[in-house]
Amino acid sequence: MTRIVLRGRAEAMSRALRALRDAGRTGQGSVVVVSGEPGIGKTALLREIIEQATRTGFRVGSGKAEDGDQIAPGAPLLVALRSGPDPLLTGDAFGSLAPLYDKPLWLVDRIGALLEELAAGGPVLVTVDDVQWADRLTRFALRVLPARLSGSPVVWLVASRRAPGEALAEILSGTDDVTAVTRIPLGPLTAADIAAIAADRTSAELSPTLRELLDDTGGNPFWAVQIVDGLAGRPDAPASTRNFYAELGLGIRRRLGALSVGGAELVRLVAVWGRPLGMSDAAAILADTSESELSSLAREDVDHGLLAGDDGEVRFPHDVLREAVYADIAPERRRLLHRACARRIVAAGGAAQTAAGHYRCGAGIDDDEAICALVQAVRDGASLPLQAVDTAHAAFALTTPGHRLWFLTGEVTVEALLDAQREAEALVLADRLRAAATDPETVARLELLACRALWVTEDIVEMDRRASVAMTLDGVSAVMHARLRSAQALAASRTLPASGTHELARHALAEAERLGDLPAQRLAVLASIEGARNEGRHTVALELFADLRRLSDDGHLAEEIRTLQHLDRFDEADAMLTKIREAVHDVDRQLPSMLYAQMWQDLALGQFDAVEAGARTLIRLTEETGNHAYRLNARMVLAVVAAYRDEIVTAVTLLRPGARDESPHERRSARLRLVRGWLSAATGDYDTSLALLAPLLDTAGEYRDAWPWSPPWMRILASIGLLAGDRTFAARAGHLADLAAQRNPGVASLQGAALHIRALLDGDGAVMTEAVAVLRESPRPMLVADALRDLGSLNLDQGSAGAGVVALTEAAEIYHRIGAVAGTRAVSAVLRRHGVHGVRIDAPSHRPDSGWESLTPTELRVVGLISSGHTNRSAATELSVSPNTVNTHLRSVFRKLGVRSRVQLTNAFREHSGSQHSGSGATFARGVPSGRDRG
Repeated sequence: MTRIVLRGRAEAMSRALRALRDAGRTGQGSVVVVSGEPGIGKTALLREIIEQATRTGFRVGSGKAEDGDQIAPGAPLLVALRSGPDPLLTGDAFGSLAPLYDKPLWLVDRIGALLEELAAGGPVLVTVDDVQWADRLTRFALRVLPARLSGSPVVWLVASRRAPGEALAEILSGTDDVTAVTRIPLGPLTAADIAAIAADRTSAELSPTLRELLDDTGGNPFWAVQIVDGLAGRPDAPASTRNFYAELGLGIRRRLGALSVGGAELVRLVAVWGRPLGMSDAAAILADTSESELSSLAREDVDHGLLAGDDGEVRFPHDVLREAVYADIAPERRRLLHRACARRIVAAGGAAQTAAGHYRCGAGIDDDEAICALVQAVRDGASLPLQAVDTAHAAFALTTPGHRLWFLTGEVTVEALLDAQREAEALVLADRLRAAATDPETVARLELLACRALWVTEDIVEMDRRASVAMTLDGVSAVMHARLRSAQALAASRTLPASGTHELARHALAEAERLGDLPAQRLAVLASIEGARNEGRHTVALELFADLRRLSDDGHLAEEIRTLQHLDRFDEADAMLTKIREAVHDVDRQLPSMLYAQMWQDLALGQFDAVEAGARTLIRLTEETGNHAYRLNARMVLAVVAAYRDEIVTAVTLLRPGARDESPHERRSARLRLVRGWLSAATGDYDTSLALLAPLLDTAGEYRDAWPWSPPWMRILASIGLLAGDRTFAARAGHLADLAAQRNPGVASLQGAALHIRALLDGDGAVMTEAVAVLRESPRPMLVADALRDLGSLNLDQGSAGAGVVALTEAAEIYHRIGAVAGTRAVSAVLRRHGVHGVRIDAPSHRPDSGWESLTPTELRVVGLISSGHTNRSAATELSVSPNTVNTHLRSVFRKLGVRSRVQLTNAFREHSGSQHSGSGATFARGVPSGRDRG
């Protein structure tokens, strides 16, 4: 077979091959984006790049997105992983993706890990053509993976039309400054190149008429080929009136007219199918035609230049041809063919979501079959929230008010919006449906959905009102009544004193258990948990979490782990985190929630470097997935760590009011006000601090929120009150600390914090000594360090200089060990205030922003592991952390050392190690944490 010569693209090829060479030489990943109008030669350029890459030792996989999302989500990328005679992934590796198909975050993690391992053996090229048609899962993967694999020689080559640029813009938004991007816009070819393309396809000399027609193509090689092949451009058409799209349609119509009836119908079916069509599928759709007859028809279509084929499949040689044939099909016939395609996919065992594109294109208004199929597709695709929302909206748009499925599709759409955390939109649609609903059961279901949105947005009064009103309706089923009662009890955890919450939750649970309704039982137990947490009864809450786990999936494990942490049961919390991390296929089950719980674990244990890495990983994941449930907590934790490090400006900036991406319910958050009040005090602005904190403390005793019962907070608030000269404020904090200790006997952190505050209020050194003794049993280093600092200050105030210096020195040592610069400076300030000299306080040295000395101990260990050949996944196993957290550490290392790939990092590590003295090989071992000691 004669190889087609690529004309006029020498510069484009040069730029693409330069990107490939750079990846092979430096080991750095990159993205190459080829863009241009239809027919300009993008696919031909990709083929040439793939061929050259294969020759130079790249492992190559290629996929193509299809118009209309008519194939399975993620298919273009998954096809790329298994395409060609030497697929990127082995059958076993590819098979390991199957259990993760409905878990997009896990799936992308696993693909990234497999590509990283593959790239360790040589450079990899992954190509996806026509990304303007890519489905949401493919776009998510292409947005996330290039940045995650920027340190490995993986090149992503994508092609897109210029006009539909949304998909391309979304993909490029994920390529941050760690990923090199090469943009190759393809413009028109020169007249000489167009003439050369024509000459390549015909042995005859180009006539003046043909040259004139070629001149009118505007340098588009596709149109040139169609003119030469006779599908577009008629010699008798005046140049001023030529429209190549119209001419192409006429040419195709002429070719179709020359085919047999069966041959023309096969061409139209391939156009509607939207991707290569196998003869078995064609025979099932065109039921009156056998496979052997279809094979004969396919040869006829190939001979007439409309289709291409191999391996029992037929396809269009170019998408523009397919689009022209598709546009020429009569609308009713097109709709029937789409419906037939959808039914074939489902009959062959395909999921409803795989057939959803055909059902959408083949549906009519109030079309029961299509609507039900789309609803099923929403349910099948619930783990892809944004895609589920799109499909749900399509189903709802097919129904009219009054149709028997209108409320069903509306409710499914509300649920999809809630799963995608688009609560405001969900409420608007729920209210629209509610306004039209007359059936009490339907009204109750809609109000229950509204309650879900109102709980998340913290509009609890409205949540309580809606649940209460719906319960009074005649005709509501006993089961729905039970669910509403449980929702009412959950709302009561924010509107009533705890005693009222417990009473409502108890009655709601009894009713739910009598009916055997699990959703109502889950809500009622959750209400009981919220009531217990609001009172600071952590032991009770933990027992209730065990009940919830028996009734529910593990969606609340993160909060159960948080409760263990409040009870100082950090070993048990760590065991749960480890079990979660290792549970499924070496990926993080419930990844964001696991990182959320791990982040608080590390903060309590004073492992600030690990906290920072975990919080930044969590923020990155929320940005990648669009799920911002944990974003505020991650920002708050980063601010707390910055404050402990005495980086107050950084801390304040992280929580600046009115931040661009701050949602309304984040702005209403009590916890956000709490941290902002603390930071105001840290800057010496006690008036603002008390203005923010006093309302919170005034209402804390009403037991409508869980925020007061974390051990450090009451001690912090009491200190702020005393420094601001407001003893009443401090005493209220002390009272709440006493209650927490009483309600959770035997918890050293809570008991010690209560004693600490009492000693501060009374100026009692003996009680402070007792507080220190109790807190030595706590795993929280900041609590014991703060108590030692205050004990030393009290001792100095009372003339016990020796005891005071001993306590202050130990406090400083703890602060120094965990990197709490603010604490060591506070110790120094106490010593200066009392005129104590000659006591050396080793404040943690400020880490530079770049260079080897800027790396944290964990980052140093990551460098050692990666340089010795570990992948992110195997390094994560060594460090007992998430592979995503390892990736966050690597990004930080790359930035600090000014490297952009694992190869460069390994070379820098060897050079640095070689520059040390002979014994400095231990440099990377000293002080480097292992296992869970990651701070």
